[in-house]
Amino acid sequence: MASSNYTTNLHLSAWSDSDRPKRADFVSDNAIIDSQLGGHILNGSIHLTADEKQKVTEPYVLKTYSGSGSESRTIILDFAPKMVIVYKRNTAPIMYENGDTVVNCGIAGYGASGSGGISVSGKNVTLQETTASSGSRVSLNASGSQYTLIAFR
Repeated sequence: MASSNYTTNLHLSAWSDSDRPKRADFVSDNAIIDSQLGGHILNGSIHLTADEKQKVTEPYVLKTYSGSGSESRTIILDFAPKMVIVYKRNTAPIMYENGDTVVNCGIAGYGASGSGGISVSGKNVTLQETTASSGSRVSLNASGSQYTLIAFR
C-alpha cells in the first residue's frame, strides 16, 4: 500500500506504520523535490548575484590615509562607488585660518560633480589640496594630516 498521508506543502509521502512504501512513491517524491528545489535554485530573478550580495553585506568601505601634501591625489578602489565622503580627522569640517575659509571635507557621487576638492571617476577618487583663492581653500590631502574616506557601493 502506498502512503496514506502526505506532507502539507510539497505533497510528499508521509508513511504511517501500516503503509508499505513502493518504489513509485520515492520516484514521485524525488520528481516533486527536483521540480520545486531545482526550479527555485535556477530562478535567477529571486537570487542575488555576488555583487548584489556584497552591496547588502558590505554597503560601504572605510579607508584611512595620510595626506601627502601634493596638489592632487588619486585613491583607487576595487569598485566604482556610487558616493564618496572624505573628511580630515580631528578637525572641524569648515574652519577659518589666516582669514581664509578652509574646507576639510568633501562629498561626490559617481557621474555627478561633487563638492570642491573631490571627484569620482570609475574606481578612482581624486582629492585636492588647494592654495587659497578668493578667501577659501580645500584641504583633502594636507601633508601629515589623517583622513577617513567612506565609499558606498
